[in-house]
Order: sequence, then C-alpha cells, then structure tokens
Amino acid sequence: MLRYYYRAVKDKSELVTGYIEAKDPNEAKEKVRQMGFTPAGIYEEKLIPKEYAPQKDKQVKKFKLTDLMYFTSELHMLTDSGISVLDALDSIKQQAPSIRVAAFARDLEKSIKNGSTLYEALLPYEDVIGNIYTSLCKTGEESGALPTTLDYLTNLLKKKNNLKGKFIHMSIYPAILTVTLIGIYFLFGAFIFPTLIMKMNVDNVPPLVNFFMFGTNFVFKTWWLFLLGGFGSWIILYQTIGIKTIKQKLGNFFARIPLMKECITYLSLSHYMAVLHVAYEAGVPIQNALDLAEDTISVEALRKQAKTVTLAAEKGKSLTDSFNNSGLIPPVMMSMISAGEKTGKLGQMFRDISIAVEQKLDNAISALSKAFEPLLLLVIGGGVALAAIAMIQMYASALSSII
Repeated sequence: MLRYYYRAVKDKSELVTGYIEAKDPNEAKEKVRQMGFTPAGIYEEKLIPKEYAPQKDKQVKKFKLTDLMYFTSELHMLTDSGISVLDALDSIKQQAPSIRVAAFARDLEKSIKNGSTLYEALLPYEDVIGNIYTSLCKTGEESGALPTTLDYLTNLLKKKNNLKGKFIHMSIYPAILTVTLIGIYFLFGAFIFPTLIMKMNVDNVPPLVNFFMFGTNFVFKTWWLFLLGGFGSWIILYQTIGIKTIKQKLGNFFARIPLMKECITYLSLSHYMAVLHVAYEAGVPIQNALDLAEDTISVEALRKQAKTVTLAAEKGKSLTDSFNNSGLIPPVMMSMISAGEKTGKLGQMFRDISIAVEQKLDNAISALSKAFEPLLLLVIGGGVALAAIAMIQMYASALSSII
C-alpha cells in the first residue's frame, strides 16, 4: 500500500486536503469519492509538488516527548468519557499548557473537519511522532477501540520518558567530574602557577607548568573561537541526531563498547517488547505487530535478529520457534513466550517480558554507572596528580635557581 496526498472539493466549493492509503492512484481517487469529495489532485507522497505540499506548523516541529505524552493522555481521557475526537481536540487546543500542543491539536482538528480520519491527519507529522504512533492510532480507529489504544500509547510514552530520565541521571555524575577536572586545570594555569612564579622568581619554568599556563592563556585569548566551535558543534549535533541513519550508526558504535553493550541491548529489547505488547493488545495481527516492534530497533545486529523473528512468523512458524531460532531474547524468557502461546495469553506474556526486560535494563544501567565511577575518579586523580607533579617541578626549579 502506498500513501497518497489528495486535494478535493467538498460541497462544490470548499477545498479539502489529506492523506490516504491505496494500491494505485485510481484506487486513491475512488476512496476520495467514497468520502463524498470530488478529486482535484492525487499525488504519491514522495512526488507531492512543492506548491501543494502540506505545511506543518513551526511549533509542531519542536514537539517534545512530554508534549506528546500530555496530548495522548488528554485525548485518551476525553475520548474514553464518550467525547468525540473533534470535540476532544478542541478542548485540548483551548487548555493546552504549551503553544506546541495547541498548534498540534489545531492542525489535527482542521484536517479532520476537512474529512480526514485521525490517522490521516497524523500522517504529515509521522517524522515528529513516529510511525508506530500513527500505525497504532489507525488500528484503534478501525477496531473501534481508540481510547484503549491511546491508553496503551500513553503508558508506552511514559516508559520511554522514564528511560530517558534514567540515562540523564546517570550522566550527571560524569558531567560534574568533568567540569571539576577542567576547573582544576584553569585554576592552576591561570592563577596558582603564575602567582608562584612571580613570588619565587623562577627562571626556568618546567615544561609541565608551561602546559598548564600555555593552554589556559590560549583559551582565554581565543575564547570566541571555542564559543563559536561549541555552538556550531551543538547545532550540527541537534540537526543530525534525529536522522535515522545517524541514530543507527551511533547505536552500532555504542553496542560494540563492552560496558555499554548490555545497556544498549536491553534498551532495544525494552522498546521492542513494549511496542509488541501495545500493538497486540490493540488488536494488531501478530505479523504486523512484529513489524512495528522491529522498527524500534536501531542496532544492526539486533535488528537482523528481529527480522528473523518476523520472517519466521510470516512463514507460519510458532512464536516460540521464531524467537528461539533468532536468539533475540534471553533463554529464560523463552518459557514465558511458550506459556503465553499455549494458554492464549500472549498479550499478558508480552507485558510480563517487557517488565522483566526493564528490570534487567535497570540493573545494566546501575552496573554501568558503578563501572564509570572508579574510571572517572581515576581520571580526576590523574589530573590532580599532574598538577601536583607540576608543582613539585616548579619548586625544584626555584630551589635550583637559588642555589
């Protein structure tokens, strides 16, 4: 199925636009006619003329995970109480805590009023919210269980946010130690060593002391260059970090580092199992659920294993055999898959495995954090030792000048 962008006339006067899935342009036109519109233009998504391409609100391009969590939670609460999607979007638009959420709700409301479904209205923002989000919303709409699906999505987003918080918390300690080390370097290079040299009348300044002083003076004289370089690096990182290929390469790189391999593996499995659970409970066929879950994995080696599971399931093999042959999940969890398949409680088993993987991820993060502590302390100790050696060399140089 391909995605087409359509322009059509409603009630012989109003121009409406939106997205629709179809096998070819003719089928897309027929679907637009079935919606009660007169087709004015059908374009394959990648071939949309620039003058007709839908423009996303600039505020929505800055959408954050917390914004999506709030939007999804509110939409679930309102639709679950019996309010229509249109009325729910209008309520969110008026009470949104940020301009970004209000703009997102307003754009979706406008698209739905023009005849699009919620899924079709979400499609232009797939690069912001992710294809898993849009696919699950489509399933929820078609099955008539949109509130339930939104509830699952809310929990999924909360898990993702919690994982993000854990990694941020883990990085605080290394950041503090790094700043401390830099502070020691500048303290000695800019104040302590120059003051001692003047008071002690040192003629031959040791090379190690010059290392501190020269580096400090160079930074102070060309501070604008470092500021410009730092700002430029941040801009480049901000613009490229969201690119799928860049994320995949970063994931592959960190997956080769012994200390981080376990964390990356369980992080990928946590997303994989969480999406598999949500999709299955939302009524997505198991083959499609496996496809959606596979899209969450960016590490090449793990993605190949997940692909093996998907292909095996498509050929009619049981999930137990599919997972067992792939080696994607730990052997201890295979018994849970087998039990879920035999008892018909796969959804519950996917949830239990997701919880078990999250616990293993917590343990891996804790182990990584503890492994970093002595390593960083060793680096700090090395920096302090370097300053102490430079101090001893300077005193020795001062004594030799006196003698």
